[in-house]
Amino acid sequence: MTDTVRSPIMLYAELGSGVVTGGDDPAKVGQLSHFITTIDADGGRTVVWDGASAEDAREALAEWQRDGVLTVDMRAL
Repeated sequence: MTDTVRSPIMLYAELGSGVVTGGDDPAKVGQLSHFITTIDADGGRTVVWDGASAEDAREALAEWQRDGVLTVDMRAL
């Protein structure tokens, strides 16, 4: 028998923002962060980008969109 790992089908990428409350870098705790998360068909979520600059976040999301990925800026909703 062969084990097969399936790649999830990505539905879209979303841009969000929030205050960091934990993680590997204590210096980021309490700081505003912007992040791009991909959402797959099974509802799985993977953060693929994070940073402090809103402009860098918008540009990173635009790159995903140029690659043909449906994108949503949750900050604008």
